[in-house]
Amino acid sequence: MNRLSVRLSLAFLFATWIGIGAMVLVVQRTLDSGFRTYLFSRDGDANPEQIARLERYYAQNGTWEGAETALSGSGSGSGGRGQGQGAGASGANAGRGAAFLIADVDGTVIAGTDGITSGTRLSEAALAVAQPLTVDGVQVGWLSRQTPGEMALGAAEVAFLEEANRWLTIAAVGATVVALVIGSALAWTVAKPLRELTFAVRDLSIGQLGRQVQVRGTVEVDALAAEFNTMSQALAEAETLRQRMAADVAHELRTPVSVLRGHLEAMLDGVYPLDSAHVAVAHDQTIHLARLVEDLRVLTLAEAKRLPLERGRIDPAALTRGVVEAFEPLALDGEIRLTSDVAADLPAVSADLTRIRQVLSNLLTNALRHTPAGGQIAVTVAAAPNGVRFSVCNSGAGLTSFDAERVFQPFWRSDAARERDSGGSGLGLAISREIIRLHGGTMEVESGDQSVTFAFTLPRA
Repeated sequence: MNRLSVRLSLAFLFATWIGIGAMVLVVQRTLDSGFRTYLFSRDGDANPEQIARLERYYAQNGTWEGAETALSGSGSGSGGRGQGQGAGASGANAGRGAAFLIADVDGTVIAGTDGITSGTRLSEAALAVAQPLTVDGVQVGWLSRQTPGEMALGAAEVAFLEEANRWLTIAAVGATVVALVIGSALAWTVAKPLRELTFAVRDLSIGQLGRQVQVRGTVEVDALAAEFNTMSQALAEAETLRQRMAADVAHELRTPVSVLRGHLEAMLDGVYPLDSAHVAVAHDQTIHLARLVEDLRVLTLAEAKRLPLERGRIDPAALTRGVVEAFEPLALDGEIRLTSDVAADLPAVSADLTRIRQVLSNLLTNALRHTPAGGQIAVTVAAAPNGVRFSVCNSGAGLTSFDAERVFQPFWRSDAARERDSGGSGLGLAISREIIRLHGGTMEVESGDQSVTFAFTLPRA
């Protein structure tokens, strides 16, 4: 009972029953009322001469006692001539098989033809079609008529209504079966995509990440399937990145630890003398380890949005000049031309000065590492629609589309051997992007055939 398909099938069934019940009730009442009204009215109204004769009878006698003679056409008094004429009319009516009766104002039968019993009351349906009898503008009774359909066809009426009810019942049962079949088919169709998604989620829960489902259903189910596929792919990529990052962290830590251990063991065994030169090598490896651990800590805090920021109003021009001046000696040593182009009247930005200087320094360090001798690095700062845009463009080999998509991943290197030799940890760009995101900005990379540009935007203060 808790299955979606069962509940949908029952919902279709109950809705069908309610509709059929309402239809049967209306049809039954309409048939019964309409059929009875037809029986009362199918033979037409009473003869006007007969009505006039009965009204004269009451005016002469002041009572309906003995009115049977007036109905049969043999009334007394001065109304005899008219009664005789009325008798002919009554006879005509009798020839058609209709029986007439007289009732008082309250509807109690007083007199009648064809053995009608006095003292009974007319039904509401009979009163609805009865003819009023008036004397001097005052109603004194009713003239009613019972047709052969009312007197002799009672069984036929019942049979007709029973037949109609039987066919209504058959129609109701048929509609129920059809509703159950159609409802079950529709419920199965709606529930099938959800069952497939359930199986896919079950596979996801046991580690089969990246599972994709091809579900076709309603707009809502299609949207759910699309979101599941996106989530599954994201989980698979995150798991791959986690495994790769764990392997990269282990590799990055293993190298300096191995060097440090080798030098210490060599000095302890007397292979290396315990002098300042060999101790300095061990010290350099500890510094490298400390820097790597600190970078991992910063990246973890930034990704968790828990890295503390000390925001303030920063002048983009002053920030850029300070960082560029610090890197000019390094550029001269590498025979690289370092230029800066800062637009005038730039708006201030709200940011952590230390962290933004770290980002800009990471980009310049990365550019120096990848720019060949005789190349150029250009730092550009310009106004953006919602803030200020900083860009660092260096000449040299561009990035492939594959590399451009992964350049911000932790420990990613386009040339692993060259990067490790140059001392990079592979975390600088990942940390930089997370810091910019924490400031509410964006960072992207653009690569040409002979140049690479890293740019980030900070919102204005």
